[in-house]
Amino acid sequence: MKPSENRNLYKNILISLVVSIVLTLLISSTLLIMNFESIAIRQVSRSDLNSLKQASQEAAKMTDTAKTLSFQIYGDLTISKLIFFPKPDIFDVTLAMQQLNNYRLSMPFIESIYVYNASSGMYYISSDSFRNGSQTEKELDDRGIVNIFQNIKEYRPYYPIPRTYTIGSSKQVSSYSYLSYDMLEKKPSAAVVVNIAESWVNNDYGLLSRSGSGAKTFIINEQGMLHSRSGSDPMLTDYSGKGYIRNILDHRAASDYFVDTVDGVKSLVSYTAPDSLGWRYVRTTPYSEITREITSMRTKTIYFSVSVLLLGLLLSVVATRRLYGPIDKVLKQLKTLETERRDHQHIVKQHFLSNIVLRREVYSPQALQDKLAQFGSSIRVDHHARLVLLKLDRYKECVDQYQDHIKLVKYAIINIGTEISAFASFYAEGVDIGDERVLLLLTGDDPQRISDREALASMLHSMQEAVRDHLKVSVSFTVSPVRPSVDQTILLYNEVKEASLHRLFYGYGCLLWSEDIMNLKQKDYAFPVHREKQLVDCLMTGKSDEAKTIYSDMVRATAEYPYSVVQLTISHLTFTVINVLNTIRKNNAIVIEADFDSALASLNQVEVIEEITTQFFGIFDRLSKQLEERRSSKQDELVKRINEIIEREYANPNLCLNSIADELDMSPIYISRLYKQMTFFALTDVIQEVRMNKSKQLLLESDYSVADIAKQTGFTNSSYFYRMFKKSNGVTPNDFRKQAPRTETI
Repeated sequence: MKPSENRNLYKNILISLVVSIVLTLLISSTLLIMNFESIAIRQVSRSDLNSLKQASQEAAKMTDTAKTLSFQIYGDLTISKLIFFPKPDIFDVTLAMQQLNNYRLSMPFIESIYVYNASSGMYYISSDSFRNGSQTEKELDDRGIVNIFQNIKEYRPYYPIPRTYTIGSSKQVSSYSYLSYDMLEKKPSAAVVVNIAESWVNNDYGLLSRSGSGAKTFIINEQGMLHSRSGSDPMLTDYSGKGYIRNILDHRAASDYFVDTVDGVKSLVSYTAPDSLGWRYVRTTPYSEITREITSMRTKTIYFSVSVLLLGLLLSVVATRRLYGPIDKVLKQLKTLETERRDHQHIVKQHFLSNIVLRREVYSPQALQDKLAQFGSSIRVDHHARLVLLKLDRYKECVDQYQDHIKLVKYAIINIGTEISAFASFYAEGVDIGDERVLLLLTGDDPQRISDREALASMLHSMQEAVRDHLKVSVSFTVSPVRPSVDQTILLYNEVKEASLHRLFYGYGCLLWSEDIMNLKQKDYAFPVHREKQLVDCLMTGKSDEAKTIYSDMVRATAEYPYSVVQLTISHLTFTVINVLNTIRKNNAIVIEADFDSALASLNQVEVIEEITTQFFGIFDRLSKQLEERRSSKQDELVKRINEIIEREYANPNLCLNSIADELDMSPIYISRLYKQMTFFALTDVIQEVRMNKSKQLLLESDYSVADIAKQTGFTNSSYFYRMFKKSNGVTPNDFRKQAPRTETI
């Protein structure tokens, strides 16, 4: 063939190729753009609904936390003096306000805490503003809470009350108020109010609109009232008159989306069904913002196609004889890309599985099956499945040992897990979730076998031994319930992750069943205030071993409750120990630093309870040692003699500070001061405590009447004994005798 014919052949081939490419690009782009708007709307609405539902779940958690906190404050013995005493002394008020501040500072989203005493008409306020302290009803700048207390029976306890009120001269505050009061009283005599900042809900629950998009996100109730800020509209604005809001309210039990006019702008409106609070989460996004990139893409596609056509025609004239050179180069590049794709197959697969588990990408069951097939996975999406979460024990030590090779260790764990699962007739896929976590997705042909806990536990123990033998590391397991399909099983990941935190109590190498752990959420927890008081008493007197036992019992008891209870209990005990150290430092010039490290600030990163216990026990031992060094043998002997007199004469109604001073031939003032310095307790309180303990012993071990017991324990009359007993123990003597188990009769 002549050179000119070759050139024309090459030119015709290249022109035909260019024209075919441009036509294919235009046709396919046109078809895609025609359908892309509806796809984009669905994707945006799905993303919005997922975000809104997550915000709804976080709001429910906020309510549970506020309920637990307000109930705990209401039952706190230190704060109860503000609640039940008409005129508490300044010492009690100071301690109670300090305790209130500790509760408020323990949770960043608390705007303020009120304690209301109807008998005195006083409000005790803990706030980060100038309002700290006690105020009368007339002095209180929050007039809204006064109206609530006047009609308190109209409000449900532990249920958020959206409010906007002014503090000071002009500062507007929006918050959700949670009430705690005795519903059995005809007119409540006291109440506790926890105010959650509305700004925290917007910022921390993901309710902020997309930056620069013009989208708005807000909360409404079932009547269309605004329960969060929306642009310039404050909380409690009435939105029920808006057309798109009426459309939402008409669909009472559904989460959906639609396109409507919002404030004169065509917008996509996404909304959730009412949650347990009766709130609905709504997001509006201007339609033009959603389709802006599609419009831009259409224009760019046309320009690009024309440019490709012109450039292709030009190149077809210039580069006819060099046709095979570029083609050969392209083929070589394709081969190189194919080799790289095979080399990075594992990385791509891990990225895909990670996105599926963490809900960054959502696929239909068929699409998910197709994707897995592309990666050569043998898993069937429609088979019964479980999740198994592996956590590396002593993760910091593993990182220090393997350093940059820690990912290879986790890759080896995945290989061991999949091989042992295959040997046990399971299909498995492993994915590195990050940090110390590796997740196995198990499926099987036999639903009964994958549901057999005993068989699965045996397989996991074999896996544990293999990892320990080959990699010299220990792993713990958390296993999800069985679900009939893989796409349903993936939804359990957050539940399994939360359940895995209970390794704190079960220790390294444990096997947890998330279904059993999550059932603990059904149990209600009451903080053991009396045990906390015993802990404080032991610390104040230097009884380190007893303090350790009480602390261990309190923390171990939380193992049977949700993890949030564990966090709140340890935080509460931390503040209790800090308060004890501060009190001792003021009274006895002993300085003990509460060197709780970052493990307490980030409890989710603590692996086992011993990491925290060690820190507490170290403080207990140092405190006991310093207290022991402060005591002299002479002073100890004097305290011992005083205690012996109290133990001997407690039944004598005339037993008091002066009678003890007379027997010892010493000054009452000196005895009182020395006893308080040595034991941190007032002598009169100790006399009262001994009498009260003796009375409780007689109530449990004898059949004496209450009046006889009052006389035998030094109380002048039974009515005074009744009053003091209920104040000290929270119940009357008769109720105490009925509730407690009986021992042998005297």
